[in-house]
Amino acid sequence: MNQESPDRIHNAEANANERSRLIRATRFVYGLLAAIYLICVILQVFFAGMGLFVNSDNLQWHRTFANSFEFVPVVMFGLSFAGRIRGSLRWLPLGLFALTVLQHMTLQLFGGVFPALHTVNALLLFWISLYLTRRSGTWLLSRK
Repeated sequence: MNQESPDRIHNAEANANERSRLIRATRFVYGLLAAIYLICVILQVFFAGMGLFVNSDNLQWHRTFANSFEFVPVVMFGLSFAGRIRGSLRWLPLGLFALTVLQHMTLQLFGGVFPALHTVNALLLFWISLYLTRRSGTWLLSRK
């Protein structure tokens, strides 16, 4: 009979537990980044409103703040592999990043009616980041 030694079984269980902890930690960070990105999108809309309705000097906040979180979705995409996150939670962060790039382009490269897409694109950024936050929110709340 071929029986595995107790030490080998214990090591395999320890490795599985370690992988499980790593996956849970990675998913927690992913969910945290999704929530942070959503908050940043909301702040962007606020800064735009401050620039349009309070004082146009406040638009500088809107222009510069976007640069501080634009690569968060790329990090989320990378974490999706370590956290074994699949499906839309893996691929939508790439969509967020593409929409973020488009957000810059609508104002810098296009004329005519295309800059008006800046506001529509902001809605897409909001809804996708809300979806990601809601779907990954359970990872933030789990205590294990």
